[in-house]
Amino acid sequence: MRQAAPVSEAFRVTPLGGLGEVGMNCMLIEYGGTRVVIDCGVTFPKDGKDGAGADVAHADFSCLGKGPKALDAILLTHGHEDHVGALPYLIERCPAPVIGPPYALAIARERLAERGTLDSADLRPILPGERVRVGAFEVEPIRVTHSIPDATSLVLRTASGTILHSGDFKIDPTPTDGEAFDSARFREVGDEGVLLLMSDSTNIDREGHTQSEAGVAERLAHTISKVEGRAVVALFGSNVHRLRALVAAARLSERKLCLLGRSLQMHGRIASELGHLEGLAQVQVQEREARKLPRERLLVAATGTQGEPAAALPTLARGEHRSLELEPGDTAIISARVIPGCELAVHEVLDRLERMGVHVITRREDPGLHCSGHGAREEQAELLRLLRPRFFVPVHGTFHHLRRHARMAESLGVEQTQIVENGQGFAIDDDGFSLLPPIAVGRVYRRWGEELDDEMRKARGLMLELGHAMIAVAVDARMRPRGLVRIEQRGFMPESMATEKLLADAGRSVTQELAQGEASEDHEALRDRARRALRRFLRKAKRSAPYITVAVVEVQR
Repeated sequence: MRQAAPVSEAFRVTPLGGLGEVGMNCMLIEYGGTRVVIDCGVTFPKDGKDGAGADVAHADFSCLGKGPKALDAILLTHGHEDHVGALPYLIERCPAPVIGPPYALAIARERLAERGTLDSADLRPILPGERVRVGAFEVEPIRVTHSIPDATSLVLRTASGTILHSGDFKIDPTPTDGEAFDSARFREVGDEGVLLLMSDSTNIDREGHTQSEAGVAERLAHTISKVEGRAVVALFGSNVHRLRALVAAARLSERKLCLLGRSLQMHGRIASELGHLEGLAQVQVQEREARKLPRERLLVAATGTQGEPAAALPTLARGEHRSLELEPGDTAIISARVIPGCELAVHEVLDRLERMGVHVITRREDPGLHCSGHGAREEQAELLRLLRPRFFVPVHGTFHHLRRHARMAESLGVEQTQIVENGQGFAIDDDGFSLLPPIAVGRVYRRWGEELDDEMRKARGLMLELGHAMIAVAVDARMRPRGLVRIEQRGFMPESMATEKLLADAGRSVTQELAQGEASEDHEALRDRARRALRRFLRKAKRSAPYITVAVVEVQR
């Protein structure tokens, strides 16, 4: 690989998310003065100090600039949250046309409406077989199979060569929606010549082929037909193909289908409106009516496959769902994989279900109950053989995934491969790769749509780790305390009479120190003195210090 050097009419590619990690996919591609971003996704932070209570995180978009001239377009491959979930925040910073398949744009509309910015968005649908000009790029989507409708790869043609971004894909010969992976079109593009392929690495460790959705549909229908009580199937809310299988299973087993969970209900509605889920209305029963049905007549689709506390399945397992209660003899079928890091939460949910007398069936008992939406090694190799790219960059995965995928490409005769991670941009022309100076990339954390900046996250993390003490100080015009300082705590000590006594003693001690010391000139100086006084008291009491906040109120005579 040659060293970085200026090259004319080169492609410049900068990954902002999704390389070196799973999720939060976002990539900037520049050529001939045109700048486009492919996908704009979120990730879901784990509980703990890093996430600090954030709902989602997305790439830091500051390197893209700001304003309507920063980007020429945002291109979407499909509608999963790790590809479209951050779109409202990117559009607010860099207003640009959003081009993508209809289902992805429907999900985007939901997110934009939640943010209150839908009316100002420029959403432009594009279908496989169509082409659209975006500056120096000609963009063409190609149909792939995945676990959501309207999934596509993107071809970007230029005067200097063709780039292809695979998006998420598998090669499913029997998709339940009949929209097969378009091998013929990929081969035609390969015959035209592909300069650079960037391809999904998620399932590089899985040998062979991924199971077909048609096979999962058969297993689900068979399993549900044997259930005597209620049948509850837990699945990812966005897996419309699996939801289609449950509609068919409900019809065959003469059950009514109830969708529990906001994500499932949203995807059920959108998929039905766009013609991807025929027959849902004929078998669906609303939550408020579900409990009235005989147990053997009810099939429930539920979110919460990863043990998310507020989702439908965990709420049912705790006996806290507002619309339905499970009973001994009911059956829960887990039609999903467990994402690494969620094992304990999932096991707790399953254990609760079993304690209730619910029969639980997972992939361990029946591997045919779920299949991945990402292609295994042979499918990844098949895409390489169809396209025969000159250069290859693996995307979507940890460094381990990227490295194994790059090695596969080398073994199949690709001239040059390169592993890059977030922030490591590269240029490519007919001569090869040039690594660009890396840029600082990071994450923006949000809760309920609002950004948690570094100071907020630090404070929230410390409160989570240390607990929280709150000091309330009433002062006169000379910044002297009037009356006793009041101290309350959360998550630092147990609620007890002993804790109340300790806090009262601490309040008297802090009041005494503030009264005896020199008068503070302003509120911040007084806050600092109060914090230090409480820490000294707690050290003497042999207590570690919590995170401390101070409220100062001036009392007029």
